[in-house]
Amino acid sequence: MTTRTYRVHVSGQFAALTPAVRAQLLAEQPHHDVFGSAFTPQGTFTYAPSLTRFTLRYLLEVSEESAAEADEAAAVEGELLASEYLASRGITHKPLTVSAVCLQDVKVKRRR
Repeated sequence: MTTRTYRVHVSGQFAALTPAVRAQLLAEQPHHDVFGSAFTPQGTFTYAPSLTRFTLRYLLEVSEESAAEADEAAAVEGELLASEYLASRGITHKPLTVSAVCLQDVKVKRRR
């Protein structure tokens, strides 16, 4: 069993927002600005006032039998979390795009 930590980035486009949801998103937008974004276990939801695109960022720990299975599970878990969050807020959207990067695989260049 291997446990790996991932930064999962889920992006999408708003679609057919109801007037009530649109008004709520516009009112809350200053709290969801890209400058406040971070990868967190509970997720960070960011979008611009134009209400065209959005992102959700998650920091996930995944335990699986192999690194390849963990890579796949991280992307699936990130997409499920994002879908649940958007559905709970009544936010309709086009298909989501998901990318997951394992922090153990990131190479760090040392300064000389």
